[in-house]
Amino acid sequence: MKIIKLLSILVAAVLATSACGGSSGELTIQDAWVRPARAGENGAAYFVITNGTTADDTLLSITSEIASATEVHMSMGDANGVMSMQMQESVTLTARDKVEFKPGGLHVMFVNLTRDLKVGDTIPLVLNFENAGSLTIDVPVKAP
Repeated sequence: MKIIKLLSILVAAVLATSACGGSSGELTIQDAWVRPARAGENGAAYFVITNGTTADDTLLSITSEIASATEVHMSMGDANGVMSMQMQESVTLTARDKVEFKPGGLHVMFVNLTRDLKVGDTIPLVLNFENAGSLTIDVPVKAP
């Protein structure tokens, strides 16, 4: 009986300790995808950046070989419902928080694609952070 009680206390302690951490201690990219598009058009990519570290970081730029330019944009609407996009020089990543790149919000814009992006393709993106350095991810092309 003492062993079962001791194991129960140990399991509870491990669960409590892991719940307090709440993150991996790393900067990670999840749920990445790219819209299909044709060469010569613009395209977009989306993902979630999780800053699991204890320090703020900044996304400085994103590079890709699939377009003439790769930029970070924020979509927004005015009081009349007219949508526009504004290029972002950088994106702040608060410690232990997430930033979502999603349709209608923050996103990666590929300007003048150099090739078709077909469902099933995978494209590499390089995300450049102030503290974490460069992180390369392979992003699948998916239908919205």
